[in-house]
Amino acid sequence: MTSGITSWFIALLKQTRIAMERNFYIIDKMLVFTLFLFTASSMFSISISQISAGLGGFLWLLRAYLTNTWKEQRWPLGIPFALFCLASFIAVANAYDVSYSYSSLKKLLEFLIFFWVLNCVRENNLRNSLSLTLIASATIASLFGFYQFWQASEALSLIKTILAFRVEGTLSSYMTFAGLLMMVEILALAYVIFGQSAQKLIWISTGIILYCLLLTHTRQAWFGFFVGIIFLTFCWRKKFFLFIPFIFMAIFLLSPDPVKKRVLETTTQCLTYQECQANKSAHWELAMRTNLWQFGWKVFKDYPVTGCGFRCVDLIHNQYVDPYPHEHGSVRHLRGMHNSFIQIAVDTGILGAAAWLGIWASFFRFLYHKAIILEKNADERWVILGSAAAVLAFLAAGLFETNFYDSEVAMLLYFIMALPFAGTQNTSEAVAET
Repeated sequence: MTSGITSWFIALLKQTRIAMERNFYIIDKMLVFTLFLFTASSMFSISISQISAGLGGFLWLLRAYLTNTWKEQRWPLGIPFALFCLASFIAVANAYDVSYSYSSLKKLLEFLIFFWVLNCVRENNLRNSLSLTLIASATIASLFGFYQFWQASEALSLIKTILAFRVEGTLSSYMTFAGLLMMVEILALAYVIFGQSAQKLIWISTGIILYCLLLTHTRQAWFGFFVGIIFLTFCWRKKFFLFIPFIFMAIFLLSPDPVKKRVLETTTQCLTYQECQANKSAHWELAMRTNLWQFGWKVFKDYPVTGCGFRCVDLIHNQYVDPYPHEHGSVRHLRGMHNSFIQIAVDTGILGAAAWLGIWASFFRFLYHKAIILEKNADERWVILGSAAAVLAFLAAGLFETNFYDSEVAMLLYFIMALPFAGTQNTSEAVAET
């Protein structure tokens, strides 16, 4: 009788194990589906991206709980992210209006995308497939942007209106669309330059994405792209630096007239409102930004340690003299600082700004050590350099736009940041992590 009970118990354990393995298999498949859905929708819909990331994050934590594999989960950059979250909570607790600022704390959940991707993407093939899906999605979005431009050219009769049209894809802003295209273009170029099995279709995609990026007329994204290209060239062939001016000159000459006009406007920018008025210049974008930066410096001096809280400029802008009375360039109209560094300093003070800079310093430090360890592995070079170049492009563009606060751009940024930490090397001992 005892042997019968033992056999029954063993059979029950086998059935339980089979059922659990089946459930884990289903969870794994759902995780992969959410990863691909997030990647494919990031260029088209923030709602689908957020839903897929939220569902994927829940499945990741559920699987870790059911398998009791918390110790196997990896948290690189966990301390810098945690310090910035702590600084953000302190900033909100000391905000000018706590009830108005605390809702922005939900953006901190976007950091989990970084850990979700690197802990769930455990194979290089999956990581590469997700990267190619992202490039394909950006290519399709760019083709839709071409259709938008053609449709506007057909519908609008005034040439000045056509010249002012800026492609925005299916997103709410051309600056958001340009920020996404900029990062994906940098990643795609790293894939074709450093990848051993670069496909010709990827070269075609890089051309399509670049041309659509030009049609957004977003100069801060162009600047970020320029910085990313310089970094990739430096890591690839230093002697090719001599050809960079000629390459960008060729891009300029092959660009449509609206793009050329936009580039030439950069050389005629005025720096202050008074200068714009004296010269009767209509190119006031730089003057508008310098006004915002000066305003941000004034606010920072009044709230230096913890800042005045997220979105505080909406409430306190009337307390300061605005030297730019023009409606479209005033602080009351724009509110944001058009600079991620200054915006972080205004909202979270020295504590938040230091923690935010610590994220990027730690990120590049981790990549540097990983590049040394994986130096002989050519298959990993493209993803390390591509991710680093994309982050550099993001930070460079952030000098003229608060792209860190743009959820579509930030979510894709965390995905690209996670790629060097994802893949097969996660399960090996050769990990650039201390």
